[in-house]
Amino acid sequence: MFSVNEYVVYGSEGVCKVESIGHPDIAGLDKNKHYYTLSPVYRHGKIYTPVDSTIIMRPVISRNQAEELIGGIKDIDCDLDVPKDAKLANIFYRDLVRTYECSKLISVIKYVFEKQRALASSKRNIPAVDMKFFKIAEDMLYNEFGFVLGIDPKEVKGYIAESCEKA
Repeated sequence: MFSVNEYVVYGSEGVCKVESIGHPDIAGLDKNKHYYTLSPVYRHGKIYTPVDSTIIMRPVISRNQAEELIGGIKDIDCDLDVPKDAKLANIFYRDLVRTYECSKLISVIKYVFEKQRALASSKRNIPAVDMKFFKIAEDMLYNEFGFVLGIDPKEVKGYIAESCEKA
C-alpha cells in the first residue's frame, strides 16, 4: 500500500502524487472500498482508483536508478521480436509498454530508433504502429525521468544524449 504524499507511476497516466487514501464522497464509487486520490504531475485533475485496482501502480524510480539506467542504455537489449503483422505488432508493443518498466520502454525506443535508421538508408518509412509506440514509450519514460531528475520532460532526450556522449 502506498502512503499519502508518495509519488507513484499509475498506469499510462504516469507520475502521480498520492493525495489521500479513503472513501471520497463521490457518487458512483463503491462505499465499501478504499480509494487512492491521485494528482497527476503532468496533467490536471484527480484520479480516484481503488486501493486494490488491477491497474499497475508502482513507486517512482529514484534519481540514482534513473542515472544507472541512462548510464547503461547501451547495454539494454533492443533485439525485440516484433511481429511483422501490424495488428500483432500493436498487441506486442502494447503488452510491452503496459509493464511500465523503464528498461522495457528504453528497449522499445532503441528498437524503433534503430529500425528507423535502417529503413532510412533504403528510403523506406517506418510503420505507423512502430512510431505510435515509440512516442508512447518516450512520453512515459521522459515524464518519469524528468520528474526524478528535476528537469522538464522535454529536456530528457538531450540529457540522455549528453550523458551517453560522456560515457
